[in-house]
Amino acid sequence: MRSKPFGHLTIRFAFVILCLSFFNSVYSQSTPVDPQQTVPLTHGWNFTPANGNSSKIEVSSGLSAQDFLPPVHGSYEIDLFWPEADFYPAQGIYLNRVQEADRFYINGTLVGKTGDFPPYAEYQPNWFLKRLYFIPETLIKKGELNSIRIEVYYQNPSTPGGLFRSVPLIGNYSELQARLFEEDGRDAAIIMLFFGIGAYQIFHVIIKRQTRSNFFLLLATVFFVGWRMPLQNVTYSYFDFYFPVVLRVFNVFQAIFPLTLLLLCYSIFQYSFRKLEYALVGFILSIALIHSFDIPIHLRYDLLLYWEISLLLLTFLVMRSVIKAIQEKKPEAYFLGVGFGILCIAGIIDILIDQTSGKNIYLTQYGFLVLMILSAVSISYRNAQIEKELSVLTKDLEGRVKIRTNELIYKNQEMEKDLNLAAQLQVRLLPNSAPKIERIRMEASYIPMAKVGGDLYDWVEVDHEKLLFFIADVTGHGVASALISSMVKVQFREIAKRSIDPGKILSTMNQSIKGFLNKNFVTASCALFDLSLNEMMISSAAHPSPYHFKKGTGAFQPIDVRGAILGLSENFDYKQLTIPFSIGDRFFFYTDGVTEARTSDKSLYGEDRLLSCLERTKNEHVSIVTQAILSEITLHSENVFKDDVSFVNIEIR
Repeated sequence: MRSKPFGHLTIRFAFVILCLSFFNSVYSQSTPVDPQQTVPLTHGWNFTPANGNSSKIEVSSGLSAQDFLPPVHGSYEIDLFWPEADFYPAQGIYLNRVQEADRFYINGTLVGKTGDFPPYAEYQPNWFLKRLYFIPETLIKKGELNSIRIEVYYQNPSTPGGLFRSVPLIGNYSELQARLFEEDGRDAAIIMLFFGIGAYQIFHVIIKRQTRSNFFLLLATVFFVGWRMPLQNVTYSYFDFYFPVVLRVFNVFQAIFPLTLLLLCYSIFQYSFRKLEYALVGFILSIALIHSFDIPIHLRYDLLLYWEISLLLLTFLVMRSVIKAIQEKKPEAYFLGVGFGILCIAGIIDILIDQTSGKNIYLTQYGFLVLMILSAVSISYRNAQIEKELSVLTKDLEGRVKIRTNELIYKNQEMEKDLNLAAQLQVRLLPNSAPKIERIRMEASYIPMAKVGGDLYDWVEVDHEKLLFFIADVTGHGVASALISSMVKVQFREIAKRSIDPGKILSTMNQSIKGFLNKNFVTASCALFDLSLNEMMISSAAHPSPYHFKKGTGAFQPIDVRGAILGLSENFDYKQLTIPFSIGDRFFFYTDGVTEARTSDKSLYGEDRLLSCLERTKNEHVSIVTQAILSEITLHSENVFKDDVSFVNIEIR
């Protein structure tokens, strides 16, 4: 048997090597996918703009940075190899955020999209939503190359464009979901911390404890949440908000949030706004108001530029107030100074990263969180200081109150002694015994509302057949009324030495007391009992009419005699009446404290009840009449007199 020529074997071996090299070159240009895990798609991407040539592209850098300037409509393309397997877990691809709208295809089939492309629909971008697309297993070619195409529409020159935030990941859909939830959860945790700070401030605002500072801190947390919440995928997943609406909310809350920090800072330091601050507030609120309308996106970016410029002034005002507070040695300033310092550093880093790569890592939100926490600490510290100062002041006040109370007790005791002495003196000014005229029986009663009062009665025995009687009531009660009543008594005694005519006595008294009466006034009755003529002459100065009981008829009759209040007018002529009487007749004189005794429901005792009591006791001894009247008015007024009570019962024998 002959062996094959060596040349033929060499040719066959070379052919096998060539085939293996071909297949290796084909599959080496594709990225193998591990369906059980996730694989980063770092290399192998081509980008084909519409009506353009395909070229290599980096997916971790924006389109504008790779000379694809907007408007750009094109596709990212890559070939992937899924191995043969009996079972695949659910597959997916994670693109992070894409600017501005995109469609995802696998093997030429549309799998998912975000936003709308023209001309088939009105152009609607959405660069907030993180793209996570599910890949149906039926579309995957196992053991073969698979074509992945991501069509993008990039129009806004202010953004990097296309795939830029991170390298796409492909593979196990559950792991991709977990990654997305982890990223959202980190931001959600920050938001929930702000919710917690806000809820704590709500409690302080409700109980009105440091309301102003806590209220502005509450506003800051609310506007921060309103600013960051639109960036959460859960906003779209559960609420399906229209992107332009979300964009409005985002821009409005973003614009106002730094303004709340200015208000918070000034409220903590208790500084007032001036013209510059008011102008800045008006400017920022105007930007926020314009953002609330449906305006073109390019206009929103112009407004964003103006807003960022205003932030420079806002930052200056905040830092100036912090420095001023530090110079004033306010402890709160150190907390806020650290907070604003950290916020500024975080903001500068974010701005630099955003301007160089567009991949904002949102360090600013952590700076805001630190600032909010330090603001809450600052407010709590100030509250603690205030409580400490209040505690010291309270103890000092308690000591002062105790000293003052002891002083008041001592002065009150001294005043009580003086009032008791005044009461004793006033009682001594009243007649201490009945008249010695045999044919007159008199029973008098006097009960001051306070220790001293303004009621007065007195008499002068002219001779053994004549008695000059006087009763008066000074408005009010207490020391002032008692002093005036004492002067009136002195006046009565002095005038009675010169005249016993009741009308002349009141006229003279009216002229003499006009000078020392201020807000008080005096009512009075003066009567002369002449037993030789069996008649009584009486004159009145607006005093309640006395009652005359006629023994012969058994009836009571009021003695109606008119006259002006004492001290009201200097030139008033008081007239008098002459009333005849007989043995057994009685005369009842009283002040208005008797008829105006009242119950708690302000029901007056009144003249009808008084006259009824007099009728029932007309045949009793005058002392019994006095006790009956006292019992009735005491019971009616529930043992609490609202005015001085005086009355005199005179019986002719």
